[in-house]
Amino acid sequence: MTKLLSIALPYVLLVSFHTPPLSGFGPRGLNALSGAGYDGVAVPLTGAYDTKRYSYETFAGKVKALNSGSRKDVWPWVFFNRFIGYDEGGRSLSKDSRHIYFRSIKGMDIYDEWGALGDFYDIWRASLEIAKELGSPGIVVDPEAYNNYDAYRVSYVAGELGKSEKEVTERLTEIGRELGRMAGETYPDAVIWLLFSGFASPMKSANPLGGKERFTVTYIVEGMLEYAEKNAPGMVVVSGGEASLGYCAKSLEDLRERIAERGKKFEKPLEDYPNLRLGGTISPWSGGAAKTGWMTKGACGKSSLRRASDFAPLVAELKKAYGYVWIYAAAAAGYDPYDVKKSTPFNTMLRETANEN
Repeated sequence: MTKLLSIALPYVLLVSFHTPPLSGFGPRGLNALSGAGYDGVAVPLTGAYDTKRYSYETFAGKVKALNSGSRKDVWPWVFFNRFIGYDEGGRSLSKDSRHIYFRSIKGMDIYDEWGALGDFYDIWRASLEIAKELGSPGIVVDPEAYNNYDAYRVSYVAGELGKSEKEVTERLTEIGRELGRMAGETYPDAVIWLLFSGFASPMKSANPLGGKERFTVTYIVEGMLEYAEKNAPGMVVVSGGEASLGYCAKSLEDLRERIAERGKKFEKPLEDYPNLRLGGTISPWSGGAAKTGWMTKGACGKSSLRRASDFAPLVAELKKAYGYVWIYAAAAAGYDPYDVKKSTPFNTMLRETANEN
């Protein structure tokens, strides 16, 4: 039986690739989070590179088990990567992108020529059914193009498909409206929490003579918002801030400046789309030596923050600015929320910020 929905803002969500897919997530994972200041956790419905076919029935047994005693909201987490193709000359994140399923797709499967978009629709619908059944506020959407980062560009996708850029943008918006329609029919009051939307983060065009390009995902999000405004007024679409705010800040003052700058860039989208909300994110660490890879570069590498406790004022600032805040527990930050020793300082910090509200 579906539980009554209750969501209090600000809401703090855990997002981490340490979290196993729904098939392997259970009481042990939920118990590990019981001492942390999280309201919910994003749980991948499938892996980012999964190619199997799914429906709600695939997960029905697991949903029933979770429904019997979950103390945290479980947000099904889905990936746009499912319908993004791999290109030998493109920029991918994993060798798993080379699966024949993805190598068969040119650019993005926006016309369902290879069946990947249809497979994603099934996953999307299942995620909403699961969220509703669990009494979770909604689903988490990861739009990252793990298979090929060139697929963020409309110009690239148009070239791969032999279509005009106008045809591609119109089709992307149509896909967004279809996703909105499925959400409206399945769970009309759902929160669709995107890790980023791209509204405030246009990319420099690959054409030296061209202007800035919008993310392909932005057109999909616009389609969802267009549907929500007309047909599902209770639906909330959250732009999570991964692209426009980033995971790291050099200091509290730096974060405040980022929040203010982002607010200005989002003035028009927020005015145009009444169902759009802003969310914020941060990826804390504890001890500089724990940071590896991308965490040692840019704002992350230059940050003055040293310990998990240093992040308390920043998390509190995010909660003042946004109703939706997600903590990215990254392997590159040495933060495993399911390892008691590694998670203790972060849990302590999050509990401190929870007591301030």
